[in-house]
Amino acid sequence: MIIVQRSFFQKRRLTAVLATGLFALAAFFGLGSTYAHADRWEVFDQGEHLFFPEGPIEVDGVVMVPLRPIAERFGYTFVSVNNKEIVLKDAKGYKAVIRLGTKTALLDHNGGSKTQLMVQIPRNYNGAWFIDLALAGAMGGQGHSTVPGTNLIQLRPVTGDAKTKLESQYWFNFNDKGETVSVNNQGQEHLRTSYTAAPDFGYEELIPVKKSGYTAGFMNRSGELAVDAPHYQLGQFSEGLAWFKDLVKTENGGFTVKMGYINRAGKVVIPAVYSRVYDFSDGLAKVAGGKTSYIDHNGKTVIPTVTGLQNSESFSNGLAAVTVRTTSGGKSVIRTGFINTTGKWAIKPIYDYASSFSEGIATATLNGKSGLIDTKGNWIMKPQYGKGSSFIGQFHGGYIMLTLSGKYDYTQRLVDKQGNVITIPGTEQFSGYGDGMISYYDDEGMGFKNLKGEVIVKPAYSYVWDFTAGAGKGFKDINNEYSGYLINKAGEVVWSAE
Repeated sequence: MIIVQRSFFQKRRLTAVLATGLFALAAFFGLGSTYAHADRWEVFDQGEHLFFPEGPIEVDGVVMVPLRPIAERFGYTFVSVNNKEIVLKDAKGYKAVIRLGTKTALLDHNGGSKTQLMVQIPRNYNGAWFIDLALAGAMGGQGHSTVPGTNLIQLRPVTGDAKTKLESQYWFNFNDKGETVSVNNQGQEHLRTSYTAAPDFGYEELIPVKKSGYTAGFMNRSGELAVDAPHYQLGQFSEGLAWFKDLVKTENGGFTVKMGYINRAGKVVIPAVYSRVYDFSDGLAKVAGGKTSYIDHNGKTVIPTVTGLQNSESFSNGLAAVTVRTTSGGKSVIRTGFINTTGKWAIKPIYDYASSFSEGIATATLNGKSGLIDTKGNWIMKPQYGKGSSFIGQFHGGYIMLTLSGKYDYTQRLVDKQGNVITIPGTEQFSGYGDGMISYYDDEGMGFKNLKGEVIVKPAYSYVWDFTAGAGKGFKDINNEYSGYLINKAGEVVWSAE
């Protein structure tokens, strides 16, 4: 073993590189980006997580849920369905009349009918009707609410600390002696299985798993292979649909990859005709097959290829970042803007670069300097960072990371939604943020601090995954094998693979 003594300057430069390396490590382990599903909504009723056969979906920033499971949960039965309206009735004889093609519904209320306004008209995807949360909450009798600072939505709220109760249903996955172990944020084991699952269960009902290195299908929370889907590769469900990859023989005897989508029953609803597809968001998915376009849940092309397209991203917050070749000052230039779900420019392509929106904010670069914009294109933080300084990732839990380049060094800060730059006391460099905690490193390894700069977990881990749902993951290299630990916000190890 060769030991190299690094200078002070070299050590500090290494920490800046380490943050980028951790993102690469996440990709290597198949966990994807920390922010890939930051805006996905989780719906609870009376404290119980609702698993929908499809959805929820988000259309232009409005969360919509499938009507049938919501209606049946609230005690409604279907009386009639035609091309004008859907009529439901509960056990007491009260009716709900949903007028299709409009934003109004009639609900019986204390012996009379009350008009309920919806933000979005009902939508039909793959034969399933979707309604917005305004109507779903009204049918439940208590409206709906979002738990502050989270993506957790309640229909009929629980009493007490809702955030703590709902987050206890999040499952973290670890590998332990060749098995996949699922535990909650208190360290309680809920499942042990021989299936290999790379991502956390999270709040999901079904996750893709492998057996002996080969894709098997989707496992449920009982450890059963609920959906037998032996495709070459499988993605996670998003808005009720998951992408799949198949290897298709070519005429010269080789193979090519084709991708499509399946539903939670394992049925192919959009055939594998694309060379590349992405998760659904805002009711649409980006697909590529010669040309790049956006399709809906029925596989219909909603937004064809944008003129001059150079690059595009998936929708988020009702907008998609699109980079095109355009003309500025009589010159041909490449610029980025945002289209809405009808394919029209909502924010014109004027930026050198812009990220996808998250929590209503995106990073944007103009004339070589970066700042923050809202969904109207207004500057929240005017462009001011360049020459090595940059934002990292997207907004997550109310903050985004900012790396500042100095003469000899790099430092990290957090920026809030008002554009305020926040220094973590006693901490110049850190690698990530999640759920009110930052991950940081020193010569001993990686650990966690809170936003006051107080050490919660000493840096004793080889690498860590940032906190989510009240807990964080730490991993130690023990005899050339990584052993996992789950740590709560008190800094206690509540579960370990040792």
